[in-house]
Order: sequence, then structure tokens, then C-alpha cells
Amino acid sequence: MKGFIFTNFLDFVEKSHGLEMVDDMISNTNLASGGVYSAFNSYDYNELVVLLTYFSKQTEIKDVVILEQFGRFVFPYLIGKHSYITKNYSKPLDFLAGIENHIHIEVKKIYNDADLPTFKVKNRTDNKLTLIYKSSRGLTYFAIGLIKESLNHFDVEGSVLIDDSYDKNEGVKLDIQLLT
Repeated sequence: MKGFIFTNFLDFVEKSHGLEMVDDMISNTNLASGGVYSAFNSYDYNELVVLLTYFSKQTEIKDVVILEQFGRFVFPYLIGKHSYITKNYSKPLDFLAGIENHIHIEVKKIYNDADLPTFKVKNRTDNKLTLIYKSSRGLTYFAIGLIKESLNHFDVEGSVLIDDSYDKNEGVKLDIQLLT
């Protein structure tokens, strides 16, 4: 997993719960990296799981809630660093439908060894988009946070729901509905 996820997670924890929490988290977990991350290097995904689990236990906030909040936190960073990507889109559903065939291609140019999830468009109308999210990691709620914050970026309200009836072996079915 790319280091920018780790550096942003530590920044997220610091901004939400203070530097002392970051220090405690790093001091009280056994991380191969020692909790030192560089944005462009790659690190074991399990280190993020260890950090997330520790933070969740200390704050008594469910990990899925933390992941969604973290996704919302990271989105402005990603757009700030790569604003040229959003300039091609004027509507949020166009942007989200373009993740796989445009945005991830741009990401691969920068991080050619990144293990990216897939976002396949299953269905699309003017106000609704159904995506199938598939990842080797359990970061569905991080993706939901990114999606929700992308709606904010385009100044629209919407909902993101998981369709529990979908076959989990095929991925996670996300229904994104615009409300405005």
C-alpha cells in the first residue's frame, strides 16, 4: 500500500485526536516500518490494519466509521494534488463513473505498482449510479467516504448505500443516488 495512505492516516488521527494519540498509536503497535512513512514508498497493508484497530479501540469508534471519515478526509488531499483529474468532469456521477477508465489510469502513471481496487459501472441513470467495488483489501468504507466527499466537491447531496443482496464474491455493490 502506498505511503501517502499512511501519512494521511496519521495526519487524520492527529487532526481529529491530537499528536499524542499518533505518538501513542505508533509507540504501542509493533510496526515493521516503526511508523515512519514516505508518501511514494510502499508498505504492508497490515500496518494500516494495526493502526486502524489500535485507533478504533482507543477511541471506541467502529473501524467502518473511521474508514469512512478517513476517506472523506483524504479526498481533498487527492484532488489538491491531482486537480487536473476533476477538471474533466462537471457532474459527480460522470466523475465516479470515470474512476476505472480515467482516474485509475492517471494514478497508475504516478504509482505504477499501486494495487488499486476496481470500480465497474453496473447501471447508470441521470440521478443514480451503481458501481461494483472490488478490492483485495477491506476498505469499502474508505471508498464510500471518498465517494461521499466527491459529491460534496461537486456541491450536490446524495446517498451511498451498500446492496447487501449482491454476491460478495463478485464485490460490493454500491448504489449512489443524487438527492439534489
